[in-house]
Amino acid sequence: MAGAPGAGDGLDPALAQRVVDAVAPTLRRDLNLMDIDGTVVASTRADRVGQPHRAAREVVATGRPVLVTDVAEGVEDRPGANVPLELDDRIAGVVGVTGDPAEVEPVARVVALTVGLLLAREREHDSGTETRTRVRALVAVLASPTATPLAVQERLEALGLGRGPWSVGVWCDVEVARDGTAVPPPRAEQAVTAANDRRDADGAEGASPCAVVVDGLLWGVAGHGRRLDRELGGTATRRVVVEDLVDLEDLAGWAHDLQALGRRGRLLPTAAEEPGWRAEVAVGVAHLPDRSRRRLARTAARLSPVHRNTLLQRVDRIRALTGLDLGRPDEAAVLLGAVHALASLPDDL
Repeated sequence: MAGAPGAGDGLDPALAQRVVDAVAPTLRRDLNLMDIDGTVVASTRADRVGQPHRAAREVVATGRPVLVTDVAEGVEDRPGANVPLELDDRIAGVVGVTGDPAEVEPVARVVALTVGLLLAREREHDSGTETRTRVRALVAVLASPTATPLAVQERLEALGLGRGPWSVGVWCDVEVARDGTAVPPPRAEQAVTAANDRRDADGAEGASPCAVVVDGLLWGVAGHGRRLDRELGGTATRRVVVEDLVDLEDLAGWAHDLQALGRRGRLLPTAAEEPGWRAEVAVGVAHLPDRSRRRLARTAARLSPVHRNTLLQRVDRIRALTGLDLGRPDEAAVLLGAVHALASLPDDL
């Protein structure tokens, strides 16, 4: 028989009541869930919640089912069967089903197995939801231009990522929305679930990377020197992954810039575009007001139909069309920014 649970293994009353409410309609009998202290934490009878249950205490103490055949004066326990509720191979509480003990004991055993499975499933769901909520809060703080280093540190520590170096990355689909904003990769939700499930299995001390989808981007964050899987969002994606960040200001700065790039999805490079991609130029264009980007884009538009991947092979033609000399670093930077600005505009502009 499984041993008694350790500290912190108690039943969550709200979760326990949800499970009771799910099971009770098919049972057609009163059902109680008791914690390891022998207190009713969930029941089909609201007046029983919070009351002591003597038989449950005996079940926890002995690890064996206890049948109640008679109602003792001054004791709330009613006739029925009470069996151990096991979670993670440990006694986490007691399931009690009222009725003729001989008749309901087999039922109580089946109910205990069912309740255990439901509790485990609900607990995993709640854990996954909590992780996503924390990661979402972390991304919001990281990307905020007004966030303080202390606020960033607190959010990182809440996820067990309080120590660097850190890595942060974003992924989106190759195709962007009509307004030019990023769209999550097709399997973004599966990637989030897989990453966070591995993290929950490792525990916070493992500092495993975590993920969430926010504003059209799949975000990944890792600490303790861990690296993000560059294929987290899939192979056919746009992506930027920044690694080995040792300063919180740099981490927050990059997150703010990545969020800006997501608003102009085409500024994020595909795998094929990564070798020639310049973060400083793309980020600078991403932060420009719309009017400034459109004005800058008109310079690159004069090159149509020259594709941006062939620009450097057409230096003379470029000089003739734009008046810009690529031999001058300042004018080359203007053209590079113009190409990025043109790429960032929606298709219908």
